[in-house]
Amino acid sequence: MKIKTSQLIFFFVTLLALMACLQTMMAINRNTKTAKIAQHTTQSTLAKVKQNEKNRSTYEQVDTVDIRDTTNFQEIGQQFINDMFKQLGQAQITHPKSAVATDKVISAFLGATFGGDVDEGRPEIKYLKDDLTYFKNADNTGVGFGTITYRQAGKEQSITVLMQIKNNKISEIQVGQVRDTSGTGGK
Repeated sequence: MKIKTSQLIFFFVTLLALMACLQTMMAINRNTKTAKIAQHTTQSTLAKVKQNEKNRSTYEQVDTVDIRDTTNFQEIGQQFINDMFKQLGQAQITHPKSAVATDKVISAFLGATFGGDVDEGRPEIKYLKDDLTYFKNADNTGVGFGTITYRQAGKEQSITVLMQIKNNKISEIQVGQVRDTSGTGGK
């Protein structure tokens, strides 16, 4: 059998066409995979952008002034001081109550100011003034530090107070008198 030149040319052209089609299909397949990878990357990036926008809006909603605003701590501390001096001025101080302080705090304050000494009869303790500074932390805890002046048995006295404020309650208190140990002679 003799193959004609035209058949050989036809076969060769068909083979080239098939190879070109095969290469085109492979290129399309590669381009499709590349497009899918690009689409996945774009979707992932968009999701991150949306999350970052959400985080930014949440961050912007945080009022940084709240950290410096100690009004609620001043109210808590003032209520506690008023509660305690009201209790001290009454004849019965065995069961004092304060809405903003724990039992241990009440006991510490009473022990430091009145000392539990009822020999003097009804205590005449009049709260004169306070000199407290309040600090508020970012975790919504705070500290009240300062000096409270009061009159007991005709004598003016003062006490240094350090109040730890947490969850709208005074959870810890340190009371006493700060003395100058530097030799300058001040209190």
